[in-house]
Amino acid sequence: MRLLREYIRNLLTEANGNVPPDFDGFMAEYESMTQQNPLNPGQRYWNVGQKDGVDCMVITQMNEFDDAISVLSIQTVPPDVCQGQGFASSVMNTLMNLADKHQVPMSLDPEPFGQEKLGVKELKAWYKRAGFKPDRAYGGEWRRYPK
Repeated sequence: MRLLREYIRNLLTEANGNVPPDFDGFMAEYESMTQQNPLNPGQRYWNVGQKDGVDCMVITQMNEFDDAISVLSIQTVPPDVCQGQGFASSVMNTLMNLADKHQVPMSLDPEPFGQEKLGVKELKAWYKRAGFKPDRAYGGEWRRYPK
């Protein structure tokens, strides 16, 4: 089924004169920039620095779904020390540059989980600044298209 989708995507892309999305290239490069979380193999972590002597990480979980790279989660840990320092924004910028390089759209659901400092309104504003917006063609799912 994946090969069929890729074949159809390539045909449509050639007809439009666009560069085809490279989901495999995106995921391979993403995985090369991160480490697998040993406690949850579906998650990857980024070592992003220190704050007050504490090692900070950004944990992400992504996969290809519905013709986009789906951002299932992005969170800074430990949140009490490392959240609000720009670490997740830096990782998101890296992911968006990667998506642009590989010409892949990104999708997400802007719902906070387990973060005390970030409510729905703040999270939606953060994703809007990153170029995401609701897409009616995908039932209101938030999407960002490559540049």
